[in-house]
Amino acid sequence: MLNINSVNNLNTYKYGAIQTNAVAKTNMPEVSKVQSNPINFSGNQQTTLNTLTYRPAFGVRTSITGKAEHEKYNTVLASLDKKSKKELQELLKSGKLLDTSANDKTTTLDNLYNIATKPRISGLDKKVILQDVISTIHHPFGITQKFGDIPLNMQNEIINQEKTQGKDISAMDLDVKSSTCPAASIEFNLAHKMPSEFARMAEGLSSEKMSIEKTINIDDLSQGLTDTIWMLNEFGTEHKLENWKTLKVILRPDRNAIVRARVQNTYKDKGERSVVDVLMQSTFMNVGAQNTYDSIIDRRIPKYNDDDSGLIDIEKNFAEELATGKGKVCVTYQRIDDNGKLAGYECEQEETLSHIQNTLKGGDNVIIGYTYCDDENNVIGGHEITIIGIETDKKGKKYFVCNDTDDGIYESIKYPVEELLPKIHHAGIPRAVLVDNVEFVEGWKELLQLYKDMKMQNELQNATTGNKLTVLSQAA
Repeated sequence: MLNINSVNNLNTYKYGAIQTNAVAKTNMPEVSKVQSNPINFSGNQQTTLNTLTYRPAFGVRTSITGKAEHEKYNTVLASLDKKSKKELQELLKSGKLLDTSANDKTTTLDNLYNIATKPRISGLDKKVILQDVISTIHHPFGITQKFGDIPLNMQNEIINQEKTQGKDISAMDLDVKSSTCPAASIEFNLAHKMPSEFARMAEGLSSEKMSIEKTINIDDLSQGLTDTIWMLNEFGTEHKLENWKTLKVILRPDRNAIVRARVQNTYKDKGERSVVDVLMQSTFMNVGAQNTYDSIIDRRIPKYNDDDSGLIDIEKNFAEELATGKGKVCVTYQRIDDNGKLAGYECEQEETLSHIQNTLKGGDNVIIGYTYCDDENNVIGGHEITIIGIETDKKGKKYFVCNDTDDGIYESIKYPVEELLPKIHHAGIPRAVLVDNVEFVEGWKELLQLYKDMKMQNELQNATTGNKLTVLSQAA
């Protein structure tokens, strides 16, 4: 029986093309150069242009009704260029424009109208935001985690501003590779599955408030009331307990997200993050990193380990739950020993596959972290991607249909199930999928205490031996 949240989570593991040690650097591609095949399959990944398109659920409207709705539609339409007008019309036909998956039950159109008519943060163009949101919902596969470069004429100003905050950085620190793949995967999930909530979040994060409030049903989360409140306090998330069943939380990006967003508003190059990508990814990174993330240098202050990049798996899971309002359990499938070697699995591969299949059947995507190893099974890195479906070809071979925010390919990609499945280190799985066939060993509170204890042991060992040991899983 699979144990959830076991101490196996504490073993050495990093993903997102972050090296586990100096030797591994020579064996791994740099993040900016990782293309379609970081998993190193035998050339078997394939792009798929027309798979799993969004189809409106029963009851979702595909036509504008009423005077107020027509006025909103026409106001938004008048703010768009030719390409975005066509995309808006296609959103209407698909049901995405009048989708009501938003936390407050507003439609995508309602939130696009708010973007078009209400003030944005100084330095951001509402037309740019509006077109970013429409384009992303229309084609979520365009989401990328690639940072934009900061123009030379702005670098000194940013560096000096950081120094006033006690941060000594250089121009090299501004040229980041990106450790935001967990956040970008969460962003993709929202745009792909919850278009009106994606638009609502984009509206709130780009507004003068630069934040978004969400009402969350405690019963929808993976933990009970006590552990949920403990986690919110531990992560420094603004919250208010409305009653014993309902929470209000406020999500914000870090203060430097606006600097990156303003750069992308004016200087965005092809293949770089949009303004909306910046604000969304900075928010989810900041939520998972206990409000210590810095968008300028793409670093955070580590609380549970000694690495200042990315998010550990449980941090990503926490951010995903708050972003979607849906409970996910962070399930670790691989056993990785204290030396960073893949030593086995927590359950049979068929059981892992059933978890993914049942999650997909329930209407959710599955964000996974996978590893890749050298010839001796030493984990040298990995990555975070999203499984959105499973297809079978004419010969009966199964493929995971995936989205990767760091592959430079703006379509879904198919990987053979038999090759990707054993590489999956962890996944966010709904508790309902797991309840009948797994043993829940520890809650988040207990697990995070283990992370802290292990970090303390590392610090003591480092002080004694002078050697650095990284023991926690890191998502980038």
